[in-house]
Amino acid sequence: MTLNFYIDPDHFPYAYQDDLSFNNKALLEELGSANTWLLWTLRTYLELKDRFTCLLSDTIAAKGITLFFRGSVPLAQKPNREQFWVCMVADGTWHPYSHINIFQNIEGIKKYPQSWFIRHWQQLLIKKSTSRNTTPKTIYYFGDVANLAPELRSEDWNMFIKENNFEFEIPHFSQWNDYSKIDVVLGIRSFKSGETYPNKPSSKLINAWRAGVVFIGGEDSAYAHERETTYDFIVVKSYGELKSELVRLKSSPEEFQKYRTQAVACAGRFPDSFFVDQWVNLVNDMIIPLYAVSPKMGFVRYCLFISQRFFIYRSEALTLRLKSFSH
Repeated sequence: MTLNFYIDPDHFPYAYQDDLSFNNKALLEELGSANTWLLWTLRTYLELKDRFTCLLSDTIAAKGITLFFRGSVPLAQKPNREQFWVCMVADGTWHPYSHINIFQNIEGIKKYPQSWFIRHWQQLLIKKSTSRNTTPKTIYYFGDVANLAPELRSEDWNMFIKENNFEFEIPHFSQWNDYSKIDVVLGIRSFKSGETYPNKPSSKLINAWRAGVVFIGGEDSAYAHERETTYDFIVVKSYGELKSELVRLKSSPEEFQKYRTQAVACAGRFPDSFFVDQWVNLVNDMIIPLYAVSPKMGFVRYCLFISQRFFIYRSEALTLRLKSFSH
């Protein structure tokens, strides 16, 4: 049984096709970027090709199993009766006509049929923190600046950093694996109350744990899902609370060390094998069994499947439109 991985021609990694492997340094750097087509489709292909028969292509297979990132297939496009689609939603919308939708936030599977929750792939080649600071000094944010809370791009924030002798950095994506000098990672997209980002992953948190770094986040649902103890990470609900927490850690080496020790302990939940195993389980426990039934689907059942998904999709769109109108 072949797992076909589809990337549309506009995003297909033609430049790397002579050496599609983790040994390709240029490709490895691209896989550390924010390119969703590579992070989900290509990365998953590379991770699974030694465990299953896999094929990467710039055309959708005429029949069989095809995995793709949501952005590669238009919402209105439908599979034929011999195609079995697996959509990697990432932080986009589900694909209504995909047989399976994969979400990086567990909130997604609460809304849609035949869906599966998988944590985003871990950052490649993480350089763990070797900082010997007894209180926080270096504070980093990994991600696009546009996704950082506005307050953390303000002059007030710059003044706070300077007055407290902190260092704040937003590194280029080519350095997103380097935590060697870091004491604290921020993962705050907004201070708006109740903003839980149900489509975003817990990657920033898990990568920080794996690097042995203290993490400070907002009210993201993905972070909350991972939390098991008080010292797993720090949650702040306002800009003022963030500044207070940093000052608190600066004045209390004991507290800072508790969070750092717990970060290392939390990393034990997510070894490299964890991320591959979750995909192997998905393929064996859901994709293959559902695909085995799918080819036997007659014309009537196929029409029912398409009709049911269309109804869910249109109902959701209508609900969103009504909410927008009421606001």
